[in-house]
Amino acid sequence: MIFTEKTKKTLFENWGDKADALDCYCEVKFTDPLGGWDCYIFAINPYDQEEISCLIADKTGAEVRDWSFLHLLSTYNREGKYPVIDHEFRRVKASHLFRKLNGEK
Repeated sequence: MIFTEKTKKTLFENWGDKADALDCYCEVKFTDPLGGWDCYIFAINPYDQEEISCLIADKTGAEVRDWSFLHLLSTYNREGKYPVIDHEFRRVKASHLFRKLNGEK
């Protein structure tokens, strides 16, 4: 994993009911500037660290998704570039971000 131990611990703790209700924070953002989509990770399965819960967002909105971390890291755009961590991203409540990305207030 490429996260700090503190971030990993938080993402593990979010797994389950918190993640299901979006009652946690998106801790990490991966972005694909050429592909036009972002992935906001808010939980990791502590028993299978490849399984993540995240918001996938593009210009049409966002969806909640369980996804493979390895698949995320191996996804590339038309230029052959992989998504990168947005180091400027600051954690935000998943439920608020979901509503905002979908044009809700």
